[in-house]
Amino acid sequence: MSDDLAGVLFRHRERLKEIANVLSRYGFARLADHAAEAGDPGIAGRLLTRVADPELASMSTGQRLRGALSELGTTWIKLGQMLSLRPDLVGPDVAAELTQLQADVPADPPGSAEQTIKTDLGREVSDAFSSFEAAPMASASVAQAHRATLPDGTAVVVKVVHSGARARVLDDLELMRALAGYVQGHDETLAAYSPGVVVDEFDTMMRAAVDLRQELANLQQFTANFADEPDIVIPTPYADLCGRDMLTMSLVTGQKITGRNSVTATGWDVDELVRRASNVYLEMVFRDGIYHADPHPGNFLLPDGQHLAILDFGDVGRLTGARKAQLEVGSQDVDELTDIVIDLTHAPADLDIDKLNGQIGTWLNRYLGGSIADLDMVGATNAGMQIMHSNQLSFPGDLALLFRVLVRLQGLGGALGAQVSLTELLQPYLQKMAAERLDPRAVGRQAVRNLRRWQRLLADAPRTIRPLLQHLKEGNVHVELEIHDADGVADRLTDGLLGSASLLASAQLLSRGTGPRIGPVSAPGAIALAVGVLTWRRLVRGRAAYQSPLSRVQELIRPVHE
Repeated sequence: MSDDLAGVLFRHRERLKEIANVLSRYGFARLADHAAEAGDPGIAGRLLTRVADPELASMSTGQRLRGALSELGTTWIKLGQMLSLRPDLVGPDVAAELTQLQADVPADPPGSAEQTIKTDLGREVSDAFSSFEAAPMASASVAQAHRATLPDGTAVVVKVVHSGARARVLDDLELMRALAGYVQGHDETLAAYSPGVVVDEFDTMMRAAVDLRQELANLQQFTANFADEPDIVIPTPYADLCGRDMLTMSLVTGQKITGRNSVTATGWDVDELVRRASNVYLEMVFRDGIYHADPHPGNFLLPDGQHLAILDFGDVGRLTGARKAQLEVGSQDVDELTDIVIDLTHAPADLDIDKLNGQIGTWLNRYLGGSIADLDMVGATNAGMQIMHSNQLSFPGDLALLFRVLVRLQGLGGALGAQVSLTELLQPYLQKMAAERLDPRAVGRQAVRNLRRWQRLLADAPRTIRPLLQHLKEGNVHVELEIHDADGVADRLTDGLLGSASLLASAQLLSRGTGPRIGPVSAPGAIALAVGVLTWRRLVRGRAAYQSPLSRVQELIRPVHE
């Protein structure tokens, strides 16, 4: 065990024992074993002799995991909520159970929020607000919200991080990282679930959650993105009244979406609302590359029959240009889709590609065999995630989040009884992306980027090959090849192997669009194809010069006998 790991575990030894006890009591013996071993080998045996009570033993794995995470507190509950979005890692059944995790965090004692505000702003609450309600209107896992009024009479909401929440979260994150590293190196079965990757994703999310300056930046970004769409209402942030532990934004009021009647009561048509909400999210994803990542009904309000308000921008997702390109999968070729899945995921060395190929073929026939309007996105996503889980494949976190957001959007429409197909709304965006990639201006920009990449590659080449040249100069590199083949059999074999390998390599590079690209064409693929053709022709032509006299005589007399 490294000194750094030992130091982390020693600092958090009491918390570590608490975690091991909870996991053991809920029947997660292997996890408890690792936690106990890492923290205090002396307690490992005692913990593992404990048996879960009959009530806990009768629960499913997901139920027991939900109970254990609930007992461990805010950070672990948030981890469970994140894992509920990753059925590719934990399996659909466990993920479904974890969606029920809720953090019931009581409000801070009276005066605590005011002290936090004073520390952040450097002035008294009464100097910043003309009124401030001491009792919070809501209390969530990381922060609580208070009503207040600005000196000009504007009604606002002040979000304040719970006292001590940051320290608790950061301590738990440090411990999680240490445990993930320990498990990854000591248990092949658990290592297959990529605990290090999961903790890395979670660490980024939680650090943003306890620093409200990130949510301020998100609000400012989304406000700018939708400045020309007045029907979309986003809370207005007041940057001079914000800090690391507090966020002040305008108070948005309206009807909560609790069912079909709640929507029609405001004057909205249900289908039109679902269509507008879906298009807003698709604009976020494909137009802006940054999207609100939690589209559940509680984060929507209907001020009237013409406006849609979106709340809580603490959790956002991002889609880069490279990811957008990867989503342009128009082909239903099983082999191509299998290659894409392998490229996107963390494939284990012992992956059964034939098995995966068969499962993807079945998935394609079932879900993409009909019209787009009839596509069951929820079923397709869940079945796809089950394939990932059964093959120990895990999607990158950004793509997994995007898929779940799209599924939740379709679920919102389904819950309201809307006759709107999200997949039909999605199709124009995918077509537009494909058209943009073939636009001459886009091709030109990509060509310039590729030239710069080649320029950097060539600029680094002298430094890269200098050691090799030095070895050559010193005589430390030897390549010896000697073939005695009077009839040229080895030449023919070499021609076939080199030519076939070149063509296969170029086909793979071109079909996958491996960058850098010139327009839609893979530059390495084109180069490999050209090199393969030239090499083949050179070898074929050169082969005649090395034929033995006997071979030449045989070729001359062969037509006579035939």
